[in-house]
Amino acid sequence: MGAMAATPALLPRAELCPPLYRPRNPRSTPLFQLVEAHYDDVKALWEDRFETTHGRWRGFTDTVVARYLDCASPECGFARLRCDECRAERLVMFSCRQRNICPSCDAKRAAAFAALLNDEVFENVPHAMWVFTIPKMLRVYFLHHRELLGELSRCAYETITELMSAAAFEEKGFRPGMVSVVQTFLPWVDLRSSPGNI
Repeated sequence: MGAMAATPALLPRAELCPPLYRPRNPRSTPLFQLVEAHYDDVKALWEDRFETTHGRWRGFTDTVVARYLDCASPECGFARLRCDECRAERLVMFSCRQRNICPSCDAKRAAAFAALLNDEVFENVPHAMWVFTIPKMLRVYFLHHRELLGELSRCAYETITELMSAAAFEEKGFRPGMVSVVQTFLPWVDLRSSPGNI
């Protein structure tokens, strides 16, 4: 708490420097409180109650959750920023950078990935979004054999390539550009494709 107590003195007066950074407090969110209070209980019960329906306990989960619980904590590090004009200072807490658990960091990662696709990957041509779902009776195989997810994505790509080639009457070698994202909680594959060769 000592580091947090010093923070207000570093904040500029509103009339000097309009705020560009709004500190967040993940500890005050219901998600943080739920994870902090019940994570160990869920982990202890996982094998008996959830493994058959949701898959085995994945080894990296403990590290991901521990980093999330430290997200934006002054004890885990911060950067001091100073405005060159008004000389006001702010502390910006380091984030956990974890995906699929921290809403703030996940949103930042998604925005950065979308910007990368838009600026560096996608051409300025029409795109189509394709969603491939897996029948419920087959989903258990993907829960217990995660290595199949790569094959699932490859099969979806080949299917779309074949359909687009046939529809466009293209000669051999036609390859559409494609970005694939596997959603592991169902699972399904989201694909965004563009016509033409890459």
